[in-house]
Amino acid sequence: MNQKEFLESLVCPLTGTALTIAEDGKSLKSEDGTIYEVGDTGIVNMLYPKELLPGDAREQYLYDQAFLRYDKGVSWVFETLNHSDEASTRQFFIDLMELKPGMKALEVGAGTGKDSALILDRVRPGGTAVLSDLSPNMLKLAQEKLSTEDVNVHYFLGNGSYLPFPDDTFDAVFHFGGINTFSERKRAFDELTRVVRPGGKVVVGDESIAPWLRNTPTYATLLKANPLFRAEVPLEDVPANIENFKLHYVFGNAFYVMEYRVTANAPEVDIDLPIPGKDFVDNWRLRAEKAVD
Repeated sequence: MNQKEFLESLVCPLTGTALTIAEDGKSLKSEDGTIYEVGDTGIVNMLYPKELLPGDAREQYLYDQAFLRYDKGVSWVFETLNHSDEASTRQFFIDLMELKPGMKALEVGAGTGKDSALILDRVRPGGTAVLSDLSPNMLKLAQEKLSTEDVNVHYFLGNGSYLPFPDDTFDAVFHFGGINTFSERKRAFDELTRVVRPGGKVVVGDESIAPWLRNTPTYATLLKANPLFRAEVPLEDVPANIENFKLHYVFGNAFYVMEYRVTANAPEVDIDLPIPGKDFVDNWRLRAEKAVD
């Protein structure tokens, strides 16, 4: 997928309708007249809404200020968490995506590109990696660092709750380290799942100290020092059309990573199927009607 093909693949992040590409290839326009600019380095500004919600705007500002020191700070955090092996742990959750050469992967919240480099290695040769972030400075740094040999790489500024792609676009989607602060978290999970083909994988993770550790002395200190670690795993936000859901705790059991496979439809219970071998009618519906609340 070259840059022109990438631009042609983008849709309105709100409505999913087609965008019109300017003749010079420097911008895209939606049906309502909204303009999305293409930067000089090819990074497309697909942020929606244009005026971010306060929580998202705050995160964008903080990451834009911290981009040069971010990697060192994150590595320090992981070292404090049971002296975790950052490199092998990142390999672990990229492995969960089950990527192969030639596949198409999306990373939402690519940051400075640490996990992105692993994704690129998995889909090369011939694959496509689309990398996005809320922070322009973080994404520019990732673009400067990453090797594009034998792989197609495209970048866009974007809000994970409004992804500019049609349904079933990617083989796998990855996000780690920001979902706790998303202003529209439920919508983000829906979007991450929507753009993955049935059978593809979604892998998402962030801070959340495992319940059995929260009252231990050092973890209690961590909870007090950084409220983000108090977050609960957002199980209620996971869409219905999934299967093979698994939950892992990583980095000293202070972060979670969830993985699941996307299905075409949500599962259903056949509540009217008769119980075999009975000489009278019985099923889940009748049992529910007889049950006392």
